[in-house]
Amino acid sequence: MLRTAALALGLLLVPVAVASAEDAGLDGKALFATKTCIACHGRGGAKAIQVFPNLAGQNKDYVFAQMNDIADGKRVSGNDDRGYPRTQGMKDVMHLVSPAERAAIAEYLAAAEPAKVKPLDPPIDDARRQAGKDTYVKGGCQTCHGPDGLKPLAGYPILGGAKREYLALQMTEIRDGIRKNGKVATMLPFAKKLDDAKIAVIADYLSQVERAPK
Repeated sequence: MLRTAALALGLLLVPVAVASAEDAGLDGKALFATKTCIACHGRGGAKAIQVFPNLAGQNKDYVFAQMNDIADGKRVSGNDDRGYPRTQGMKDVMHLVSPAERAAIAEYLAAAEPAKVKPLDPPIDDARRQAGKDTYVKGGCQTCHGPDGLKPLAGYPILGGAKREYLALQMTEIRDGIRKNGKVATMLPFAKKLDDAKIAVIADYLSQVERAPK
């Protein structure tokens, strides 16, 4: 009986911790800097380095879920050029960030101005852009991520305008069974049908989708 009551109390406390970001007046922008998120994801979450994603304008619930999954070891990644898992640095930091602070950071990022599209070098022509869009639609990606990757279902990320390198990496790691968290089980049957060429053309297309300013 006592154990059941304790479990029920624990379940009640989880949403309270998440909701307390606003109640406690936490400053998501300040936390983004002081918790060192800015080091990899850039100023305003819109100038990410290397293959890390730009997070500005991303769905709040998705960002919050990914922070939790990385902290809990549910989201893993392949290794970088030095042989270290790409998510390890963030995992090492997340234990210093409370659930309420994570919620505040996610809220700040969701409201931030998305990064401007970075033209590819060499730029893609209209034929490749259309090929990418066709592959995206025929591959079933649009079903969950929406037209042009801009209107996803609940719990899925916005993909339009994301960095090409990041998009290609995530599709590859999902297809190859490296990344398994969140909605990946739903995506996996579709991802397994994508060879490297299809992944590349989808990433090219999505990376050049303009997002409307907030």
